[in-house]
Amino acid sequence: MLTHIFALRAVRLAGLLTLGCCWLGAEPQSASLPTYWRYSHPDAKILVGLDLRGIMNSPLGQKLFHDVKSVTQKWTSAASQDDVALLQGIDRVFLSAPAQASLMQPSLHKEMVVALQGTFDLVKLRRMVAAKGQKKLYKGIELWSEPSAQAGKAAMVLALVSPQILLLGDPPSIKAAIDNHAAAGPEKAYDPVFLRATELAPLYEIWFVGNIPPKALAGGGEAAPSPFSGFDSVESFEAGISVKQGMQLQFNLNAQSPAEASKMAQGLAGMMMFATASQSNSPELGEFLKRVKFGSAGAQVQVSAAWSQPELETGLKQLQARAMKTVADPMASVPVRPAANGAAEWNVAPQSPGASTIANAEPSSPVETAQPAGPLTVKILNAEGGNKELVISPKP
Repeated sequence: MLTHIFALRAVRLAGLLTLGCCWLGAEPQSASLPTYWRYSHPDAKILVGLDLRGIMNSPLGQKLFHDVKSVTQKWTSAASQDDVALLQGIDRVFLSAPAQASLMQPSLHKEMVVALQGTFDLVKLRRMVAAKGQKKLYKGIELWSEPSAQAGKAAMVLALVSPQILLLGDPPSIKAAIDNHAAAGPEKAYDPVFLRATELAPLYEIWFVGNIPPKALAGGGEAAPSPFSGFDSVESFEAGISVKQGMQLQFNLNAQSPAEASKMAQGLAGMMMFATASQSNSPELGEFLKRVKFGSAGAQVQVSAAWSQPELETGLKQLQARAMKTVADPMASVPVRPAANGAAEWNVAPQSPGASTIANAEPSSPVETAQPAGPLTVKILNAEGGNKELVISPKP
């Protein structure tokens, strides 16, 4: 009997030890990063992800694609088949960048790496870039860049990593990303910014994470005005937008304390109420904004909103109709004049006296206005019997 009891306990102990070993040896799901994420900037503090394929396959993406198809058709007809194939081959986009104030200043050089994941024909890509690009190899990976960058324009590099991965960015960042991919171990997934990204990516088609205070992005000195001056206590931020069915939005600000988070949430809610009330001329936009909710949980400010697919489509139709009306109303008051060929010419912009545009320009020399045709008189000199006049009437 005792032998039987000891045997049962031994089996249970062995089972517990096995589970414990498996638990200690296994990595959590978040530790497995997508391959193209590993081509990231080694000092990344900001990550942005776009699931382009998911967006295009969503009801909203299908509708937007249908609406803009007529606009883009002119470009696609002029673009080469290789250009179109390249764009259509992109499934996902992943941007990584270090903390830098230049992100908010377009004129400054930016350090970043944009990884494109999808299906790419490298033979066609080489043919496209070979005409204007210069090839170099870095650790076996082709780097294509312009032979001479324009003055004041940051150099950009296209890295052909594989038929599934392309990289875009400044040369030092691209090389650092290639080094980072080769050296990064499983511990990279435990970096706070990547750990949060792995939680957001499955839920949202558009997402971003910033493990950096927003005020650090504005640049300038301490006394310089900043668009983030009201968010001085924010230490990091994150957001996600899903369009699988309707639209769901989540935006979180991580403050220094629960008191700061509560104060900030109340301030944002007040600003939104004011913005909604000021939309008296756009009631549909006001109703749209009313769905945005503000709150706080601990030291986190939470902004959320959700619209069903019918609500989203109705709101888009109303906004589109209002936008068309906004464009049509000013055009109705633009003066029109008949052209010489009978077609109407738009005076596209009022001009000061003496100024002209292509549409309303006047000729440099006066042009006589054509008069209605009348009888034609022909004088014949030194004819028999003297000078004579012959009147020719126009055909009716």
